[in-house]
Parts: sequence; C-alpha cells; structure tokens
Amino acid sequence: MAELKVNVTNLVKNYGSNHVLKGIDFKVADNEVVVLIGPSGSGKSTLLRCLNKLEEPTSGTIVIDGQDISDSKTDIDKARENIGMVFQHFNLFNNLSVSKNITLAPVELGKMSEEEAEKQARNLLETVGLADKFDAMPASLSGGQKQRVAIARALAMKPDIMLFDEPTSALDPEMVGDVLNVMKKLAKEGMTMVVVTHEMGFAKEVADRVVFMADGNVVEEGTPEEVFDHPQNERTKSFLEKVINV
Repeated sequence: MAELKVNVTNLVKNYGSNHVLKGIDFKVADNEVVVLIGPSGSGKSTLLRCLNKLEEPTSGTIVIDGQDISDSKTDIDKARENIGMVFQHFNLFNNLSVSKNITLAPVELGKMSEEEAEKQARNLLETVGLADKFDAMPASLSGGQKQRVAIARALAMKPDIMLFDEPTSALDPEMVGDVLNVMKKLAKEGMTMVVVTHEMGFAKEVADRVVFMADGNVVEEGTPEEVFDHPQNERTKSFLEKVINV
C-alpha cells in the first residue's frame, strides 16, 4: 500500500449522550480518493471535520502525514496549512474580491509574496474555469462559481490532502456538474481527497475506495464496484436501493 496520508484509530465523538462516531478506524493512502457515503446523521461530516479538528474528538487518534493531530501538543494551525477544506456553503469572505479570497492565506502566512500569490490565483482560477472572475465580488457569482472559487482558495495553500464536505448539496442541479468536473480533474492529477457526498455517480466514477457509514460506524468499504455492484451488508443494500435509480 502507498504511504498513509490519514490513519484514524478508534475515533469516538460524543455530543453528551449522543454517540456520533463509535470507534472508527479509517485510512487514506497517498493519492487515494476516498468517498464517504451513507444516510444523513451517519457521522460522515463529523468524521471529516475531525480530520482537521474542526470537531474535537472525544477519544481515539488521528494521524495526518505522520503527525498526531489528536495530540494536544500538536500545533493544529500549522497542521491545517497542509489540509485543504471545502465546505457545503462556500464560506467565502463576501467583502473581499475573488482574487483576495484566494491570496489572503498564502500571503498572511508568509508562504509567498503578494505578486506570487496573485499569479497563482490567476492560474488556479483558470484551473477551475473562472479566469474572468479575478476581480469579481462573491455576491456577483452563482453558487457553483462560489464553490469553484472555494476550491481554488483551498488549493492556494498547496495542501497535501483535500477534504470536501458535501460540496454540491447546496447547489442548483445544473451547477453541480461544473464543481464535480473540477474535483475529477484534481483526482486525475493525483490529489489525495476525502469526499462526503450524495453524488453516487461521482463516487462510482472517481473514488478509489467507497466507505459506507451508518449510525456512527463504518459498515462496509471497498472499491466502487464492490460496494455498488456487490454490497455484502444488508444496511448497505437497503441504502443503495433507496438512492440509486435502478
């Protein structure tokens, strides 16, 4: 197996008496695209958000790039510089232009000069198909365009791994394809990706591995063919029958 980018062991997350993650073991290899699927409330987004400590785990270990981020002594801000995150609702700075949204972090954190960051921003906007939006304000963009800017912004830090939390679920159906195409392009280029999504077609086409979660557990995992065409677990079969148009 390729070098491990993510190694999660016995991850537990409780909100009071609500057990959201019940001892998850989860691994992602370098250059691997792993897609998390499952019903709402299964713990997919919580697992993803634990990977960069937007959620504080109750117990268990999370090792990213060889660094134990569940250790309180770890500088989480430093660790996050290598972990790109794309949210359901874009989270752009509405008072800043598209270019400033993309250049802000690399410049503020001393990764590159303003000039270098602007050049990179132009290249990234070209990558996501928005070369003409460099000076635009977020309010003038469609939801799909905002999400593609958010992907460009995450890539500006040159992350080792990209986390996507339901990146298309807030979009109008006709905008979903443009965002998924950018993600497909990243996958082809070898970006390590963990994606929470309800887009089963994307999971089938792009994932190296599909992980089905339910009730805070990993129920089944395997290649897209194994999980979608030959599911072993009744819970997986029942979920797929509901979400895939046969």
